[in-house]
Amino acid sequence: MFKHLISLILASLLLCGCAKPAQSAETAPTTPEEISASTARPHSFYDAGSQTEQRTRGAVRVYPLKRSDCTGLQVQGESVLLFSGSETTVLTRIDANGCVSATAELNIFLSHDDSSLQIGADTLSFYDYSKGETVVLDQTLQELRRIPSPDDLMGTPILSEDQKTLYYCTPTALRAMDVETGICRCIREMGYLYQTVTKLHLDDSIISCSLSDETGSTMAYISAENGRLLQESADIALTTSGSRYYASFPTGMTQALLFGDREAAPTALIPADITAECLFLEQVNGAVTVTVLSETQIRFDYYDLSSGLRTAALTMDTKHVPIGLEATADGYVYILMHSSRYGCDTLYRWAVEDMPLNDSTVYTGPYFTEEAPDLAGLARCRELADEIGQRYGIRVLIWEEAAAAAPWDYSFEPEYLVPVIERELKFLDQQLGQFPKEMLEATASNFSGLTISLVRQLIGSADAGSLSTANGLQYFLGNEACIALAAGQDTQKALFHELYHVMETQILNHSIALDQWETLNPRGFSYDLDYRTNLARDGSAYLREDTQSFIDTYAMSYPKEDRARILEYACTPGNEHYFQSEPMQAKLRTLCDGIREAYGLENSTEAYLWEQYLYVPIT
Repeated sequence: MFKHLISLILASLLLCGCAKPAQSAETAPTTPEEISASTARPHSFYDAGSQTEQRTRGAVRVYPLKRSDCTGLQVQGESVLLFSGSETTVLTRIDANGCVSATAELNIFLSHDDSSLQIGADTLSFYDYSKGETVVLDQTLQELRRIPSPDDLMGTPILSEDQKTLYYCTPTALRAMDVETGICRCIREMGYLYQTVTKLHLDDSIISCSLSDETGSTMAYISAENGRLLQESADIALTTSGSRYYASFPTGMTQALLFGDREAAPTALIPADITAECLFLEQVNGAVTVTVLSETQIRFDYYDLSSGLRTAALTMDTKHVPIGLEATADGYVYILMHSSRYGCDTLYRWAVEDMPLNDSTVYTGPYFTEEAPDLAGLARCRELADEIGQRYGIRVLIWEEAAAAAPWDYSFEPEYLVPVIERELKFLDQQLGQFPKEMLEATASNFSGLTISLVRQLIGSADAGSLSTANGLQYFLGNEACIALAAGQDTQKALFHELYHVMETQILNHSIALDQWETLNPRGFSYDLDYRTNLARDGSAYLREDTQSFIDTYAMSYPKEDRARILEYACTPGNEHYFQSEPMQAKLRTLCDGIREAYGLENSTEAYLWEQYLYVPIT
């Protein structure tokens, strides 16, 4: 876990004061080779009559690229570089006017995120694996020079932006080579099984290296001046622009999104959709989140990090996810996606300023940690949890109280991030609201109470025979029925699954519907009655579409798990296909009959959530 990451970033990574390595005089370019470049008359793929441009009133321009092998994009100033191809690569430069100003064909495959790729103001460089040389291109994608690899190279080298120093790893060290003289110096001795340079930061004063051996992999951040190890982590993704940094790393169900200047305190971005993929746009000090709304819609939200406001939003009708997304220095956001309408990869130029969004919420603020959480926000969450508990006659626990309510064979990692807890509490309220209030009250009446705990992670004990992790758990503390849910880990299914286990006491005590449950199974079938034995079962014979008798193999472990799986899937969307067969319809109807009888709902005309996949509704 990177709990102390930000203090380490500021103290060592961003305040290190590293000086730039000594520079040497430029050398003359070598004879171009191995690259076919073209600077023919500029042309454009622009579709002036696109429906997208009309719908957005000109804010989004569309450029169908007439090819479907694009792999990504990068920006250089106000231009966009498109990467396409599989075994070889085509580079295409599109200028600020949307015109193709240059192309180049490489005889190697070069990815847009290749660790050797270095894009400067006027040039770009990359490592040619086939020749063992670093190649430098100018803005017209003409080859300027080739730099032979130094001896004992491991991995890929990276050329500094001024093209005077080549940084690389050998099996024993991180080194730097003066390109003009060929003189090499050792920056830091290190001898991992595999090590390679991956990126240069803050005017080439910090080098990141990927390191791996038998124990695992990590990323090291090293001073280019004196070789001092500034930070080491496998989790952090760091980019810099000038004196500003942008970092992300996983924290529970979300990513911590931190940014700032090395002379100022860090700031956190907490987007409206905290689970959306977020991409920092260093060129404009902005960020975009990508949210998949449905199988046919994606939403892009643009955040101005200077103000913390969400200033624009774009919803697109597409079933494809973005191949790449970048912003140019002139403020345009470019989105590369395949388009079913055009039948090819398509570039969208989004002028965010032309689609203003009326949202006054500030989405940036202090970065909170487990050691220094948002106490005021947690207090608000505790009040909301109490309100939900009172509404349904149960107890809802969060943060430290939830972590303290663990059973003997599990430990709970507390969730301390306020946006995550708020999201989970609102979700819990929405899901519980789909049950008649008397159902939850009757369920809780079988015990001294019913408690639902929201935590970050459920951690099992091998010594106790429990699973290493789980997304939901039902257990008892004394005579109190308890449910624990891991935030964001299939919470909806986990809630219905664990809630069934609590409901089953009421159903078995007040209905005979489940008494002959095993007669609904295929002839000769028997439950494993052991979770470990169930792990090795081949249940494929009972999962065939036309005769399916169980949701999955796990449902074959115990009768209670069979029924819990059915309620779990019956209550969640998109699961109709699990209930197409006669055996599954019979099981679902039997369970629904039992619930109605046990809770006194036989005469109700309402179609309940768990009855949505019945062929013939219960009347």
